[in-house]
Amino acid sequence: MKAIHAKRIFTGSHFIEDGVIIWTGKHIVAVGKKDILDNYNIKEIINTPHTIIPGFVDIQVNGSGGADFYGEGISENTIKLMGETLAKFGCTSFCPTLVTSNDEGINKALDTVNGMKNLDDIGVLGIHIEGPMISHEHKGAHDPSLIRVISETLLEKICNSRVSIVSLAPETVPKDYILKLTNKGIKVSIAHTNATIEDIREAELCGLTLATHLYNGMSRFNSREPNAVGAILTSKVIYSSIIPDGNHSHFESVKLAHSILGERLITVTDGVIAMGTNMKKFNIGFQEVHIDENNRCVGDYGGLAGSMITPIECLYNLVKYCDFSFSEAVSSYTSIPAKALGIEKSVGNLVPESFADFSLIDESSLELFQVVKKGNFISL
Repeated sequence: MKAIHAKRIFTGSHFIEDGVIIWTGKHIVAVGKKDILDNYNIKEIINTPHTIIPGFVDIQVNGSGGADFYGEGISENTIKLMGETLAKFGCTSFCPTLVTSNDEGINKALDTVNGMKNLDDIGVLGIHIEGPMISHEHKGAHDPSLIRVISETLLEKICNSRVSIVSLAPETVPKDYILKLTNKGIKVSIAHTNATIEDIREAELCGLTLATHLYNGMSRFNSREPNAVGAILTSKVIYSSIIPDGNHSHFESVKLAHSILGERLITVTDGVIAMGTNMKKFNIGFQEVHIDENNRCVGDYGGLAGSMITPIECLYNLVKYCDFSFSEAVSSYTSIPAKALGIEKSVGNLVPESFADFSLIDESSLELFQVVKKGNFISL
């Protein structure tokens, strides 16, 4: 049994001053004031002057550390490398995200993750399938030749695989597809869509509860047609992710989303293969992508193709540029995505029986000093 004492702990919901975390193996045993140590026989206690926060939970990561979860890159080693890279930046749980692919690629991703026995150790929450059931009008960096409605056979396999999220354009699919996914506990998310507000309200009745990278890849809001952006911002049930890199969304737009959605706004990186590397050029699916002078991932077609921002940089941007309090920023990347997926008892919160996933951080500089993942200290 191990223990760490900090002047301040943020559990994902509240602060504990002069607090401790006690854990054994992969799981937390207790969290509370320092005096709870009297109830346990612990010989060595680690002391830190830093604030402890839960490990980040990123529900949209396409790649990182030179690994790409697509095509030939889909493998157990890719997923392991992604997990190792993300942990160095404070992210201990993630959804490897597969963008629009052919049936072979989707089956390969499903079979790979279905066959892995150490997903918890790596931090994999389940696959996020983004596409191919999206609109051509807002395809973004997705391969237009592969956009389609998948077969019922493939849908059935997805429903019975380790899949956490399916991002789709609700106006392009039969409503019973959404029902089948949600009835299996898979979260359906609006993405790359030309939907009207009526389309989305109908999809909500079928169980849709998420939106992928707000503002990007979706029909725009205007006074006469609220469209997807308006439907998300006025919904009472939809949690929406946003990429706070300053490129996908202006920081003022992030502030607006936060003021409206509050505890339903989720931070994601939309990270790609180059995250955590010095790569300047790489391929994402069918196109070459280069890093421009503003550190944007720009595809051959001229638009953005994912992001290089790291998890800890997301936190920095939210606090320094988007007027989030420290606790609001941390929650948007820990307890809120966990709640959106219905896994808040396991990750995103520092509570008894949850995984021992946490980071030591300086609240003022937002510098990351140490990460613990599944009870093990990670070398940064």
